[in-house]
Amino acid sequence: MAQQKTEFSEHMSFEFLELLRKKNPAWRLLTSSQAPFVASFLYREFIAENKRQIAEQELISRLEGFIELLNQGRADSLFPRSGREYLDDWANDEHGWLRKFYPPGQDEPYFDVTSLAQKAIEWLLSLRQQVFIGTESRLITVFELLHQIVERSETDPKLRLAELERRKAEIEQEIIRVQKGQVELLDETQIKERFWQAMTTAREILADFRAVEQNFRELDRGMRERIATWGRGKGELLESIFAKQDGIAQSEQGKSFAAFWKFLMSSAYQDDFKSTLDKVLQMKAVQEMGPIRNIRYIHHDWVNAGAHVQETVAALSQQLRRYVDENFLEEERRINQLVREIEGKAVAIRNTPPSDWSMEIDGVKPEISLPLDRPLFSPPRRPELKDDIMDAGSDDVPAEALFSQVYVDKEKLKDRIGYLLQSQDRITLSQIIGHFPLELGLSELITYLVIASESSQAAFHPDELEEVFWQDETGTRRVAKLAKIKFQRV
Repeated sequence: MAQQKTEFSEHMSFEFLELLRKKNPAWRLLTSSQAPFVASFLYREFIAENKRQIAEQELISRLEGFIELLNQGRADSLFPRSGREYLDDWANDEHGWLRKFYPPGQDEPYFDVTSLAQKAIEWLLSLRQQVFIGTESRLITVFELLHQIVERSETDPKLRLAELERRKAEIEQEIIRVQKGQVELLDETQIKERFWQAMTTAREILADFRAVEQNFRELDRGMRERIATWGRGKGELLESIFAKQDGIAQSEQGKSFAAFWKFLMSSAYQDDFKSTLDKVLQMKAVQEMGPIRNIRYIHHDWVNAGAHVQETVAALSQQLRRYVDENFLEEERRINQLVREIEGKAVAIRNTPPSDWSMEIDGVKPEISLPLDRPLFSPPRRPELKDDIMDAGSDDVPAEALFSQVYVDKEKLKDRIGYLLQSQDRITLSQIIGHFPLELGLSELITYLVIASESSQAAFHPDELEEVFWQDETGTRRVAKLAKIKFQRV
C-alpha cells in the first residue's frame, strides 16, 4: 500500500504535472485554443465511425468541407488555413494528435488519430450530462470481478469444490422457482443501465487497441533506429531487442491482449456474441434509448483494430528477419555511408551553393512506344443539329423517384467479407448474404458485385450458378440468379 501511495504522489507532483502539460499530446489538445475544432473533427471522422486509417486526399476533402460548414454565415473566417496545412500541423511532433504513415503497398500517406488524442476526446465525451448514473450494474461488476479473483486463484481443491457446490445449489433453487412460474426479470431501468455500461466498455476497448498498437510501434521504431546506427556484432543487439520484445509480450498489457485476441478469434464466441447482441438490440428498453451507431458490428471493429496490432507485430518480426540475413547489415552500412557522404557534401557547400546546377535521376522503367500501337487517323464526325423547337410539357411527372435513392456503405460490405474470411479460407456470395441478409435489396447486391469485380480475392465462376434471396420494402420475396462468386482469404 505504501508503494502505491508513493507512485501516486510521484505522478501527481507539481514537477511531473508541469512536464506532462508541456509534453503530453492529450493535455495539449485539451488546452489548445482550437480544441473544439480539432476534437469535433477527429471524433466525427475517426472515433464515431471507428475508422483506423483515412487517405490523405480524402481526409483533406472532408476537413475542408467541415471548415466551410463552420465558416458559413460569418463575415470573417474562423479557420483561414487549408486542410492540408491543418493535417500536417496536427501530425507534427509539436502536437501529436494524428499519425501520418504509408500503409504497405501504398504511395499515398494515410492518417489515424493517436491513442493520446483519443484519450482526450473520450474524456470530453465523459463530461456530457447523462440521463442517469448507473451505480447498480457497476457495483455488481465489482463484486463479480472480486469473486472471480478469489475463485480462480484458490489452490485448495476442497474450497473450490465447496464454492462450486454453493453455486450449484443456487442454480437448482432458481430452476425450482422458474418451474413454479416465479421468474425474476430486469426492469427497463436495469436493462438500460447494463446496456449503457456494456457499450461504454466496448468503445473503450477500441481506444485500448490504439494504445497497444502504439507500444509495439514504438518498439519497432526504436529497433530500426538501433539497427541503422549499430556498428558491433549482431548477437548483442538481438539479445537486447528480444529482451524488450519479450518484456512487452510478457507484460500485463501484452498478456491481456494475447488472451483477448485468442478469445475474439473463437468462432463459438463470435456466434454467441452476435446472437446475444441481436437479442438485446430487439428489446424495447434498448430501442427507446435511441439510435446507437456502429454497435451491431462492434465485434468487426474489434477484429479490424486487433488486425492492425498484429500487422505492427508482423512488421517487427519482418525487420528482425531482414537483420538476421547476412547481406542485410552490409546493405544498411553501404546506404548509411552514402547518406553521410551526401550530407557531408551538402554541409560543405551550404554557404556557397552553385548558381547553375542540375540533377539527373534514372527513370524507373523505359518508355516503349511502338509504331504499330499508334491508332490510324479517324476524321471527326460532325454532329447533325436539328432545328426542331421543343414545346414545354404540361404533364406533372412525379418526383418521388428523385428522393427514394438509397446509399450503400461499400466499406461496411467489405468489412463483412473480411470478417467472415477470418474463420474460413473461402466463402461464396450467397453464403455471405446468408450471414448478413440484404437490407437495401438490389442496390446492395450490385455493390457486392462491384466489390468482387475490383478485388483480387474474388473469382467469378460463370459455369456455376447460385441464387440470392431478399425481401423488398413491400415484403415481397425477390430472387436473383447469377454466376457463383467466391471470395478467398489472402
